[in-house]
Amino acid sequence: MKQSLFIFLWFLLTSSHHICSQEKSVETVVQEFIENMGGEELWSTTNFIYLKEKMWNKQTDAIDMEVWLDLTTPKSKIKLKNETFDRVRAFTSHRGWGKLENGRQYEFDSLRLKQEIANWKRNIYAICRRIAVDKDELTFNLSPNNILEIYEDTNKLLCIVELNANNIPIKWNMKSRYGEEVTIHGPLGTFGRYSLPRWSTSLDGHWQFEYVEVKGFKTAPKISFEPENH
Repeated sequence: MKQSLFIFLWFLLTSSHHICSQEKSVETVVQEFIENMGGEELWSTTNFIYLKEKMWNKQTDAIDMEVWLDLTTPKSKIKLKNETFDRVRAFTSHRGWGKLENGRQYEFDSLRLKQEIANWKRNIYAICRRIAVDKDELTFNLSPNNILEIYEDTNKLLCIVELNANNIPIKWNMKSRYGEEVTIHGPLGTFGRYSLPRWSTSLDGHWQFEYVEVKGFKTAPKISFEPENH
């Protein structure tokens, strides 16, 4: 996994080609963005997505991560595991919970649940689907340096996406009343029918991940999001 140097070189490369997209309309930029990610037809039929990833953070060695994410209603489940790390966390619109290595389960407090739900509608997968399904319910603003702001309900900011000259995302900022989370994206790779960044990292480098497998579903598979002892 290339880290600090690779990220620096990637930004140096992409930022030097930022100029041209200001000649394009915001509608063209949004259309090129969604086509780069796999296309409207693909994302309009992606109501649920499964992700297998290899993750690294400052607390432990490489982690095998699985993510089950409903894109139609707030539901997410994540499993993280290696030789010493074995955790699960999940949430729905009415509750969130987690499980630690020692088997102890805990509930999200109300603030944590609100934060998770706020970010659920702002992630790259949810935004791709919404652009494909209900673009008319979103508002877009294109700022200098190819920075795309995406709003819902006219003035509620969902995210700020920094795009390179080819309208591929290189920086993703999810902003809500509960805070913000910034992700740096590497160049796109092909994962089944989907085009997604080959690697992503937090702005502070605390965590990084690479995709291993991506599967989309029109009909959600039978996955429980309730606590395992429920």
